[in-house]
Amino acid sequence: MKKKALTLILALLMLCQTVLVSCSEGTENAETTASAPTASDEVVAEVVEEETEMTRENTPDDLPELDYEGANTMILARTKAWFTGEMFVEELNGEVVNDAVYDRDLSVEERLNVVIDYTLSDNTNGLINNNVTAGNDEFQIHVGSAVDTVQYGVNGNYYNLLGDYPEYLNLDQPWWSQYYTQQGSIMGCSFFTTGDLFTSLTKLSFVMYANMQMLEDYGFGSPYELVREGTWTFDRMMEMATQVYVDENGNGAKDQNDTFGYSMGGEIGLDVYWSGFDLTICAKDENDVPSFSVDIDKMSSVIEKLYPYYMDNQAVFTPTNNGDAEQDVIAQMLADDRMMFSPLRIMHTEQIREMESDYALLPLPKWDEAQQNYYTFVHDQYSIGGIPVSVNDPSMTSAVMEAMAAESYRYVTPAYYDLVLNGKYIRDPDTAEMLDIAMEGINIDFGWIHTYSLSSCSQNLLRHVLYTNKSNSFTSQYAKYEKVYKKTMEKLIEKIEKIKDDH
Repeated sequence: MKKKALTLILALLMLCQTVLVSCSEGTENAETTASAPTASDEVVAEVVEEETEMTRENTPDDLPELDYEGANTMILARTKAWFTGEMFVEELNGEVVNDAVYDRDLSVEERLNVVIDYTLSDNTNGLINNNVTAGNDEFQIHVGSAVDTVQYGVNGNYYNLLGDYPEYLNLDQPWWSQYYTQQGSIMGCSFFTTGDLFTSLTKLSFVMYANMQMLEDYGFGSPYELVREGTWTFDRMMEMATQVYVDENGNGAKDQNDTFGYSMGGEIGLDVYWSGFDLTICAKDENDVPSFSVDIDKMSSVIEKLYPYYMDNQAVFTPTNNGDAEQDVIAQMLADDRMMFSPLRIMHTEQIREMESDYALLPLPKWDEAQQNYYTFVHDQYSIGGIPVSVNDPSMTSAVMEAMAAESYRYVTPAYYDLVLNGKYIRDPDTAEMLDIAMEGINIDFGWIHTYSLSSCSQNLLRHVLYTNKSNSFTSQYAKYEKVYKKTMEKLIEKIEKIKDDH
């Protein structure tokens, strides 16, 4: 910074000298000098451009100067261990993410002259529902589960964040997920948002973990160039994975004590293919009206490809348990050099951080090389935020929410992503690049966002075909539910129309 300042001073001195000379040479020369930029002008322009280079830290928001005279903002958030420290921390403790969250709240309090308080509960949806029914302005911001909480928005419990009343929210800013807003909105209504305000959006994102030591041992080399070339596909990965199996305990049966090339999870592990293969459940028209648009031919091809790997391929491990436990088991196998590839959430870096072998976080592989981008699935428990309709001053609440998100973008995300992930857990710059690619490709379909309002459509398709029915027929499964899905979509749209009419 001192070097930049010195350069600027010298440039200004040169500019002043040029101006003085021009003034002494008369009007004609002054006009000539003004018509063409000098070397000094170019130096100053270069310095100014260098000084104003846009970074996360200096990205401005569009909040005006506001003073709420010490008003209180109560935030209701979850207690589950996954989300500890995401919104509330008690004090500074020297841990980078903890301190960034603490400083974020302090900065917003000072800027807006507000007091930010928290209530933590394992029943946030019930508390908000009761408060809205009673008309109580007890909680101003609700931070809840993406899959559970969103259904209460379409029941009229929350302000439309794209409407007039939360006037200071700007969902076009980089700290909000425009993809979530675009996918989750219905006829111009979006009752929740997500983004940098919630570290869980990153922590619960699925990437493909690769045990780099095993790749080297089997002579496969690094997959980084495949990713960069756009040729990192499921088929290419499975060419390597299917060559790896060792019956470590010699019992003649596949179990979690053996060594495998790949793992397909019981339920959660199957969900990743929705995003990774760019599969569509719903689409919206030019009026933001959603409808089911499942590509039956592509879904059938996906099921037919996954089925033999899922059911009987020796090199593929499918755990007998499911849910979060299956993910923990697979992560430990990776750490013990007994799993070469597996899709896992980014938060599992915390579980395997002590493993001796190097590992990489890669984007989920494409369906084929014709697929344009790499896409990332986010476990449906990531956090979303909304403003209950019982809030008396949604304008102030929206200012607090916007300021907190902006500060999170500037400082909390770098603390988690750059300092913790890239410094503490990830061991090489190539993996940092891969993680950037993965996070740029977050892909959450409307059917996943609103699945509980649509007869659990996201779970009733891919999961039920493979995990529940052990079938390779997508067509029969979809035909079984198609009428139900369309009916629930009609009801969902009717709810939104009623909300719009009431406002």
